[in-house]
Amino acid sequence: MEKNKVIVILGTTASGKTDLALALAKKFNGEIISADSRQVYKGMDIGTGKELEKFKIKDSRLKIKVILYHLIDIVSPKTQFSVARYQKLAYQAFDDILRRGKVPIVCGGTGLYIDAVVKGFRFGESGIRNQELGKVRRRLEKWSLDKLLEKLKLIDLKTYRVIDKKNRRRVQRALEIFYVTGRKKSDVSALNTPSYEFLKIGITFPKDELKKRILQRLEKRLKQGMIHEIKKLHIQGVSWKKLESFGLEYRWVSRYIRGSISKKEMEENLLKDIIYFAKRQMTWFRRDETIHWIHKTKDAERLTRRFL
Repeated sequence: MEKNKVIVILGTTASGKTDLALALAKKFNGEIISADSRQVYKGMDIGTGKELEKFKIKDSRLKIKVILYHLIDIVSPKTQFSVARYQKLAYQAFDDILRRGKVPIVCGGTGLYIDAVVKGFRFGESGIRNQELGKVRRRLEKWSLDKLLEKLKLIDLKTYRVIDKKNRRRVQRALEIFYVTGRKKSDVSALNTPSYEFLKIGITFPKDELKKRILQRLEKRLKQGMIHEIKKLHIQGVSWKKLESFGLEYRWVSRYIRGSISKKEMEENLLKDIIYFAKRQMTWFRRDETIHWIHKTKDAERLTRRFL
């Protein structure tokens, strides 16, 4: 039986994934499903690069066509959002799009989210009882980030190697899964082979060019009002601790707003962290030999046409 087909556009931050996904959506009657762990949160717009105006495309008669998107702006940043929940919602979006005769196009750089839907992971956290999790969480929250990392390295070296070591929320979550379920975060197994066939297309640039793109994008976001956006989130009730947990822009800008670092220090550290983040993304994606790496939109169109 032939499986329903799904396109996946992936790559590092600032690689132009959204533009490529939109070009394919326009050409092949598609809709976008975000695979970005921070774009699910409402109000986190400039810092996560949602750029939703790009989803309005003019056709040959200069009429505006809106490319529909999914899994963007779906929860408050005050709440928790898990990979397991993302997987469930993504599958629902696929089915909805396919029922309407359109092509689902996953677009993002969160490797774990992409693997969750492509490989059909069953997460150890799915069986966690809230009461038990609460006890473990309260204990781990007393530990320093260094101690959390030390434990994670001993317990689950595979996860330790790829996790954002400055993101306390993710490090602690990996340990929570182990201490509650007895299973490593990396020891997820396929529940069922997903009822979809996937074409994974990766977009990449040489290191120097990517660094230039990252710098240009950071400067643009600062001019667009990223600092004001993060101030507003805090005023609306998102704690500094929570903002720190989102990493990158939200970590360094919140520190600047609180006066613990200068604007220059914020910009320098943020740029360095984003470049390092892009490197970690590539480390994750390079493990997957099924990704088709391309440099031009025409190459992606050719692969998609053959796949569909």
